[in-house]
Amino acid sequence: MFDSIAAFVSAFLTAIGISPSHVVAGIAGAFVRTVIQGKRLSWELVSACLVGALCAMYLTPLVAKWFGIGLLDVSTINGLAFAIGMLGLSLAEGAFKIAHRWATNPRLPTSIDAKGFADALNDEPPKPRRRNRPPE
Repeated sequence: MFDSIAAFVSAFLTAIGISPSHVVAGIAGAFVRTVIQGKRLSWELVSACLVGALCAMYLTPLVAKWFGIGLLDVSTINGLAFAIGMLGLSLAEGAFKIAHRWATNPRLPTSIDAKGFADALNDEPPKPRRRNRPPE
């Protein structure tokens, strides 16, 4: 019975383009994070594992491509999925805080680089840049 359920879930995930090993590694990573934090079995632990699994499912291929890791290197990809699952809840909380901060005070970036985006997200207005003027 368990084998047929696992086979169905695995086939379904594969059919929609998600690697089942990413899901398992993400759940394991999220579980480790919640155990390290000292959480007991509760809805918070279940939801943290779900968020970790979701982050691992969808972010692992993107991060692997960004770092130039081949998707056929299974052990490295599963380790990456584990790490993303472990950090998934923190990533989701950080993204939510950034979106909330920008929603309360929307500003466009002053330049298209990391500093411009950071200035747009910070609460303080950006400091004007000093320009070197030739002596008169």
